[in-house]
Amino acid sequence: MSRALNKTKDRNKIKSKLQIMWSMRKWSIEYIDWRLTTAYPGGWKYAIKHPLELLNDIWKYLIWCQEIDKDISN
Repeated sequence: MSRALNKTKDRNKIKSKLQIMWSMRKWSIEYIDWRLTTAYPGGWKYAIKHPLELLNDIWKYLIWCQEIDKDISN
């Protein structure tokens, strides 16, 4: 039973991440530029040159958003 419950939780986490990414499509170019400029020393140029670091940071951001959503709903 716990195996099925874990699969359901994993699906919900993935669904939650997809929902967060879908909502990010509304971000303006100016906002994305500001986020990259404040996160990386070279802004978007640095992010493009270091795609693995960018993907890792995006993943951490999605996890953080899930935690915030979980805290808000509790």
